[in-house]
Amino acid sequence: MARNIVQICNEAISDLPAHAITGIEDTRTEGRECNRHLNGVVADLIASHDWTFARRRISLALVANDREGEWAYAYALPDEIVSPIVLVRDHSASSAGVVVTPMLYWPTISAGYELIDYTLADNLLYTNLEFAMLEYSLDAVEPNKWHPLFQQAVIRLLAARIYRPVMGGKADTQEWLVKQQAARAALNEAIADDLNRFPRRRKDFVPEAVLARGAGWPVTR
Repeated sequence: MARNIVQICNEAISDLPAHAITGIEDTRTEGRECNRHLNGVVADLIASHDWTFARRRISLALVANDREGEWAYAYALPDEIVSPIVLVRDHSASSAGVVVTPMLYWPTISAGYELIDYTLADNLLYTNLEFAMLEYSLDAVEPNKWHPLFQQAVIRLLAARIYRPVMGGKADTQEWLVKQQAARAALNEAIADDLNRFPRRRKDFVPEAVLARGAGWPVTR
């Protein structure tokens, strides 16, 4: 069952324990600290893994290429991006489907692998791929879209973040360390669940010189 922001905050607060809040703008210490730390907690967790629920895909817009000697194309990145996940040829712009990882793309299994690369700079993506579509992690997702175990990770990390400022002189260092460990365990469990339900197919990057020698063929993991 999806939790809203107030429910998430109150579950974190109950782990301290402290007084429940009636809203995120609650002026009591618990409300102020939840309001102060929640966005940072969510941003840190989303940045820690390419969560399936946080993925979006967009056709990238071409912009003026100021690195023509290095790259064939320059694209503007979406404003809300946390990190790129995969680059895909836009099928609506071209019929030649090519799936791209940050380093490799493969037209078909029989055709083998061909090296490709990209770089990010000044909110631009440079690549030699035409008609690029980017799958990326979003920096803000509605709580009702979070997976239940991600919600638990938010609750545990938020509890650890607000423990000292809310408890003040009653804060115990050992208890704070326990909450830190619980937050790490919740994050690891959420990541494992996401990977188990939505397996990733990744390829290791192999330099062109190594490929030319016929060694170091990428290994699927």
